[in-house]
Parts: sequence; structure tokens; C-alpha cells
Amino acid sequence: MKKFFILIFVFYVNLFSQIPEIKSEAPTKELGIKFDDLLKQAQTFQYPVLDPSLLALEKPIDPETYIVGPGDILSVNIWSAPPLNFTVQITTEGTAIIPTVGEVKVSGLTLSEAKRNIIQKIKSKYIASEITATLIVPRSFNVTVTGYVLNEGKYKVRSVDRVSTVLGLAFLPIDSFQLMRKATMIDSVNFRKILLKRNGKVINVDLRKYFATGDDKYNPYLLEGDWIVVQRRDLSSFVAIYGAVNKPGAYEFVQGDKLTDIVEIAGGTIESADLENVEIIRLDEEGKLKEKLNINLRKILNGETSDLTLENNDRIFIPEKRTLKQNYTVTIAGEVKYPGTYPISRNGTMLSEVISKAGLSVSSDLDNAYIIRGGVQFDPQREFIFSYFLLKNFSLSKEDSINFAQEVGLLDSVKFVSINIKEVINKNLDLELQDGDFIFVPRKQPSMVYVFGQVSNPGFVPYEAGKNYKYYILKAGGFSQLARKGDVKVIKRKTYLWYDAGSTEIEPGDFIFVPKKIVRESIYYWNLTKDIISTVGAVASTVATIILIYNQIKQK
Repeated sequence: MKKFFILIFVFYVNLFSQIPEIKSEAPTKELGIKFDDLLKQAQTFQYPVLDPSLLALEKPIDPETYIVGPGDILSVNIWSAPPLNFTVQITTEGTAIIPTVGEVKVSGLTLSEAKRNIIQKIKSKYIASEITATLIVPRSFNVTVTGYVLNEGKYKVRSVDRVSTVLGLAFLPIDSFQLMRKATMIDSVNFRKILLKRNGKVINVDLRKYFATGDDKYNPYLLEGDWIVVQRRDLSSFVAIYGAVNKPGAYEFVQGDKLTDIVEIAGGTIESADLENVEIIRLDEEGKLKEKLNINLRKILNGETSDLTLENNDRIFIPEKRTLKQNYTVTIAGEVKYPGTYPISRNGTMLSEVISKAGLSVSSDLDNAYIIRGGVQFDPQREFIFSYFLLKNFSLSKEDSINFAQEVGLLDSVKFVSINIKEVINKNLDLELQDGDFIFVPRKQPSMVYVFGQVSNPGFVPYEAGKNYKYYILKAGGFSQLARKGDVKVIKRKTYLWYDAGSTEIEPGDFIFVPKKIVRESIYYWNLTKDIISTVGAVASTVATIILIYNQIKQK
């Protein structure tokens, strides 16, 4: 056999699942111990297998860009007879010690350069053999995170981790207070101006552009000694983009930003975007309109014109091409054979067409069917909502009046269409439907009158033509002890309007409400009496004073 499978390291999934979330130095050390123990185990396996759930690489390591350093573990194979295999860990001095061969300096080199040096060194002894070197376990090391984060400190990371990885660790909350604080902090982090200090140089990390473009330079891999400084967002430095983009909003401004940069950060445009008529609005220091630019973004994307350099506080609007060719629908529910949502045209679809398709059942109550216009989501059993209003006394306290006004305001958004479906079926009348109309055909109910309030047995009473309200109250057990007999009201089934019971004809479905006597404590009447006496006394005193003055003037 000339070649064996590439040697890889075994990591146990259950061991990884026990690793705690990293938040500061103490958990970091615990994770480091586990990780280092696993690294040591790599040297005990001749043919280790890497568990991908542990490293969770976003993509294969690029040998041309990966920088080798102390702690990396390589598998060196000499394909001779018999073949030789060595698991080699880069030393703290940055060298690879190859048994029977010697020491090779590799720290700071790319993986490709390190492999060439190792192979060249081995070939000086094993001239005729085929030699390979493969990275099987990336190293771990510490980096420092400071600035606008939940927890500043050192964090153990791997050479395959990016700046975004360690920021996620620095924002892990350690208690409930930090959990609440995290939400506000994340929204105010400047994700486009994260400073990475490395070997005396400062690299600007732009995470928004990285997640928009995937370019490694905006979110580099970490190296030993990296120092990351997170800055707070400056609310006066922004570029906003609205309209036909996937993620509209205000984003951090970076000097040199192009129009296409912000479009990419906003997730790109949607299909219906009008790229030829993009508008950029600029204001002066007083917030007044300074300049309005009309840009053809399509020509920029096609390379026909140069990209536009943005200024701080620019606001971009990408219009959306609207079309009348949309998803117009109506919904019909209740006592029909085929309830559901039906497609219609923008105009010209009549109610009779939809009713014909849905089909009425034998138990349909056509007298009380209704239509709700405007796409309002409304419970088909509107009686549940209206019955709540019926429980309100027609004489309301100040507090109840406020609540009642709010509840009535809710009904203002529900637009009921007055329609006689019987006339529609008989082709004497029809109605043109609109997008979002909701048609409800209730179940036919027995002819009943509902009696409630201060009666002995509130509930439904069978309707009897020509009977007045007293008949139905008697059928409901009669008045209770606290009934206000002179204020009985009738609420009409169709309009829900209140009428005096003595002057209203009772119809099927009506409600009869008997209000309650207002029972007050004796202290109320005592206070009322005192107020009356005080008032009468004050009036009498005033009158006496006036009479006295009048008599004195008369005597003079």
C-alpha cells in the first residue's frame, strides 16, 4: 500500500457539549484545559479522525494564507517501505521536530511554505520516498478584547477563528443584569470600525461588509498577540438606505464608502427595485435640503459609469416598481359548502360569483350575513365582541366611559358592508368585491330573545310574535330584588342600538337588559346631607347679608 488515509485527530462530541460558554478568564481557562488535553491525546493515535462538530470550520483551510505557529499539529508521512508516520506539534520556538530527520523552522510561514520546508528537509535523508505534510489540528492561543463589550479580557481562540468569533465570546452575559444590558449594547456597537492591533499595525475590521461580501480582509483570522478594540457607535455618523432593499435602515458611515457598498450591506435590492431612479438626499448643517442626486444604479452595477462616493449622513432611497398585477383575494367563511380564500381581479368580481362558487348550505342565515371590508382580521363570531359591549350599562361612570370609548374606537377600524344576500341570490342586487373582503354567513339560529341583567333566570327565551318585554322578563323568572324596573332597555339584534323597552317592538334576536339599582352606603347619604345643609346655610347667609345691606341703604 503506497498511501494511507490522511491522519486526523479524534474529538469526542459529548466532551465538547460540556464545554461552558466563554465569558471571561475563568471559563476561558477551563476550556483551554479541555482543549489542551485533547491536543495531547492526538499524539496517542496513529490514525486519528477529526470530529467536524468541534472545529465547525466555515471552509477548508487555505494553505496559501494560513499562518503556522506554536501549537499547530501536523501529520508528516514518509511513504516508504514500510511507511513512516509522525504526529508533529510545532514547538513554542516555532520549529517542527521531525524524528530521525531534525528540526525545521516554520513559525510565521504560510502553511504552504512550511510544508515545502519540511518536505525539503526530509528529502535530504529519504531521497526516493514520497513525502506529505498535513495540518490536522489548528493551534489555540490567547487574544485580548477591550472597549465597548460586556466583558473585557483575554480569550482563548483557535487559529481558524475570526475577529467576529471572539466578539461573540466577549458579549456572552454572565448574569441576568448583563443579559438585559447586552440587548442595548449590541445595537450601539460600531461593527464597521473595530480596531485590530497586530504587530504595531492597526487593521480596521468591518463586519457589516464581511457578512455582505464574504471578503476575508474585513474579518481576518486571529493570530497570537492580537488586541481587539471595540468602539461605540457614533449616532451622528451614518448612511441610511430605504426602499427596495432587503435590510433597510441606518448603517455606520466609513470614509470612502461607495453607493454599492451600502447596497451590499443592506442585503442587496429586491427584484422589483427601480435601479434607474435611485435618489440620494443630502442636508446641510441646519437640517435643510442641500442636494438631491438622481442616480442610475443599474449603469453603476453594469460598469457603465463609475461608482458614487457617499458623504456622511447621506440617505438613499431606492424606489420599488409597483404593479397592479397582485394577489387580490377575498375570504368567505361560515355556513357555506366550500369556505376559504378565493382569488379575484382588481375590479369586476361580484359577490354573486363568490357565493356561487362557495355554495350556501341549508342552515345559512342570509338575514344576518355580513361583509367586513379593508382586510381587517376579525373573528367571524362577532357576537363575542359585541356581547361584551352589551354588558355595559347605558349609564356609565367617568372611568367606564374612557374604557368604553377605547373599545368603540376599535370597532371604527372594522368596516361592515350593508348587503342583503337574499337580494344578491335573487339577482336583484349585487356588490363589487374588493381585495381583502371577508364574507361571513352565520348559522341559522332558532327565533330567540336574550334576557339578561337583573332577572332571576337570565338566558334565551323563545320568541313569540306580538309579546312585549314584560312577557320575556316573566319567562326569565321575573325581576330580581335589585332590578331598576323603569329603565329596562332593548338592544336590537341587527344594529345593536339601545331603546326604551316600553316603546320598542321585540323582534327575534333582540336583547332585553334589566339594569341594577345603584346601592350606596349610608355614609354617602350622610355626606350628601352635609353638603346640602352647608350649601343651604351658605345661601341663607348670603341672602341675610344682602337684606341687611339693603335695609341700611334704605334708611339713609
